[in-house]
Amino acid sequence: MARYELIAHNRAGQPHGRPVFVTADSPAEAVMIGAQTLRRVTERDHVHADVYAVYRHRRVRGRRLVGAFSPDDPEAGTAGVREPRRPLPTPPSLRAEADLPAYPDN
Repeated sequence: MARYELIAHNRAGQPHGRPVFVTADSPAEAVMIGAQTLRRVTERDHVHADVYAVYRHRRVRGRRLVGAFSPDDPEAGTAGVREPRRPLPTPPSLRAEADLPAYPDN
């Protein structure tokens, strides 16, 4: 388990409120655990948070950004959505072809 720091950011990207420290297995789990506290802080100050930034603390390297989550639905992500490996074929088109008229050889 790692130690994460959650900070709410406004639309301009400026941090707002105090950071919340959480111990979790992943950044997504840290957001699920600390989201209630961050919501209370932003509601108390009447500020809308657009992004929750998640930082991981390490002893040697210090603080490092590991993710950013939307506070509206922290569990929503791109799960189940992936890019196709090849582009889809173009739809069939209507095409009319006529046989060339037969000319006798002279």
